[in-house]
Amino acid sequence: MKFTWLTDIHLNFLDEEKRKKFYQELKQDTEALVISGDIAEAKSVTKILEEMVNHIARPIYFVLGNHDYYHGQINDVRDSMILLTKNNPYLFWLGCCDPIKLDKDTTLVGEDGWADGRFGDYTNTPVSLNDSRLIADLFQERILGRFQLLEKMQQLADKDAYNLYTKLKSAAEEKPKKMVVVTHVPPFRETAMHEGKISNDDFLPFFSSKVTGEMLVKFAMEYASIEILALCGHSHDWCVYHPLDNLTVYVGEAVYTQPCSQGVIETETLDFCTETESSNLIN
Repeated sequence: MKFTWLTDIHLNFLDEEKRKKFYQELKQDTEALVISGDIAEAKSVTKILEEMVNHIARPIYFVLGNHDYYHGQINDVRDSMILLTKNNPYLFWLGCCDPIKLDKDTTLVGEDGWADGRFGDYTNTPVSLNDSRLIADLFQERILGRFQLLEKMQQLADKDAYNLYTKLKSAAEEKPKKMVVVTHVPPFRETAMHEGKISNDDFLPFFSSKVTGEMLVKFAMEYASIEILALCGHSHDWCVYHPLDNLTVYVGEAVYTQPCSQGVIETETLDFCTETESSNLIN
């Protein structure tokens, strides 16, 4: 099977005609789409996913990114994704899906994932992202104080990370040879890149999820015979990282108003043909 990987496409910034042109380009040489978040915003993500699948007519497996919750409440958005998955046979929000067999040897799992403030210097950073202004749940904690906000970030990140680990363990019972893991926020310090360099301590708290990385490493060490490919987004900067022999992490690059495919992945080998020109490779 071949699938096309997308991330941080932010289609709410395009008008309908430009979106249709993008969909048409995606219909070539792929059997499915996998999206690692930031598809649109809360008010438009359902409409845009339905629009996309109507034009592409192929399975779309996706997680949500922080932008997909903008101008909404987390539980409301997730309820709409559960309903969308239930009502459309081609749309799969991985946050509510059991592990999915892509072929006889390859299983797909995913969770949205959240930045958890554990890398970098959250205490002293002057950085404040739109998440805490535009996502209702985070805004409510922010007005109580920065450490109440941090507690909420970690609560969200921990829940998704442990859900991901549980799904990985469940999938391993079927003894796959390969697993594709989809999440939004880069799971290691080394994968939170900006302009070709690891983000500094001011930005790292908001562009990495330490707990997700810990869960991935824990699982990969427990199941060393399974080849694991993790696909992420969020930081908009291309990166490849190999924390373990059987674990490879890709982070896709992105530019607002210029959505693109990151490339096509063959599940038979997990070989990746990138369409990007940059190659921040970290060993």
